[in-house]
Amino acid sequence: MDTFDVILAARSNRDLKPEEFERQVAMIRPLMDWDAAASTWRSRLSGSRPQHVTEVINTLFEAARVYGTAVTMQVVPAQEADRAATPD
Repeated sequence: MDTFDVILAARSNRDLKPEEFERQVAMIRPLMDWDAAASTWRSRLSGSRPQHVTEVINTLFEAARVYGTAVTMQVVPAQEADRAATPD
């Protein structure tokens, strides 16, 4: 079976009211790592865990719909995923 690794990033909408921002954070926090300085969430997704991939993507698109969270995806070769997941 072929596998893949994806680095998924989401940028929180900082223009929300404090209560909305906290709800946005509460929605995403269980699934992704938070970089407060960059207001960015990151997660490495693996094709070997398809249910987790589905859960993360569905949650992020719901956060985008409700709170305006920006979602981007970077596909990387499996052997490069560890380097890509670590910010420079």
